[in-house]
Amino acid sequence: MKKVLLASTAVVAFAGAAAAQDLTIGGFAEFEAYYGANYDVGAGRSIDDLDFAVDAGLNFDYSNSTKSGLEYGMHFELDMFSSDAAAAGATDDFKDGGQSDVAFNDGYVFINSALGNVSMGDAGKAGAASNQLHVPFLAPGAIEGDNYAASELELVKYSNSFLGVDFSASVDDDSNWALGIGYGADVGGVTIDLGLSAAEEALAGSVSATVGGLAFGVNYAHEEVEATTEYVAAGVSYSMGALSIGTGVETEIRHGVVNGQEMETNYFAGATYELADGLVLGVGAGNLDSDSCSNWTATGGTATDGTCGTNGNALSGRGQSLGDDEGRTWVAGASVKVSF
Repeated sequence: MKKVLLASTAVVAFAGAAAAQDLTIGGFAEFEAYYGANYDVGAGRSIDDLDFAVDAGLNFDYSNSTKSGLEYGMHFELDMFSSDAAAAGATDDFKDGGQSDVAFNDGYVFINSALGNVSMGDAGKAGAASNQLHVPFLAPGAIEGDNYAASELELVKYSNSFLGVDFSASVDDDSNWALGIGYGADVGGVTIDLGLSAAEEALAGSVSATVGGLAFGVNYAHEEVEATTEYVAAGVSYSMGALSIGTGVETEIRHGVVNGQEMETNYFAGATYELADGLVLGVGAGNLDSDSCSNWTATGGTATDGTCGTNGNALSGRGQSLGDDEGRTWVAGASVKVSF
């Protein structure tokens, strides 16, 4: 995302006072068009539906520093999403059911020094594992997991680098902790990136490699809270000038509290093209697994063991409620994105 410098360099002439301060604002607006085939909208109904949506946001970053080298500042975002707001709650739209929403998110303050960086607020939990689907434009329905660590939005996070290894740790007001370790190296012209995330009852890792415009990777995540859930994703992408293309596959395996297991596998492909500075066109498609209780009971679970949620979907809230008893559904999308 491009950022425009609005205010810069205010020098104050007394010792210990702020030496320089900057305020930058960046933003984007994106028009999205999606078509879902055989979408499950509850009550045993599936629909074929075309949906339009608008996604937009503004990022505000302020930083200041003292003559002694201490840097401090803040970050927050204003996010907006709109999809058929007049039909909110209707069962004829698959893109988030129809909504219009504006909210402030990801607000935090930070202090950086030679001893490390401290962020306080909605700064995101610590962790270095990243999703490796490698799809430049991702159609709706992806789980897109990186780790299952539980965390409140407001937390305190510390990060630093030691001998080329990036380290981060965070804790929230409910004592949920998370750790992250990342390492990158150039090996014979191949850039290798390793990431590890750890938290109570959750562990995740990722590895990726980049050679010129070719990038590929795999990531794995695991949790054991009420039951065991596993996630794995792999993908490959290629960038050549303004064009980026990629494809990926993800699988989540949910082991039941009582018995049974459900496996969800999704396939994606997508591409983006930067038509001009700040103007990007995107297109993508996905073949998605059903998330229904029919799959759950077929592998030994029961509809009364606490694992089946609303609309007859197993473990409601993970991914989206897609497909019907036949098990597969298609979704395709395109977008026009302008950013600065």
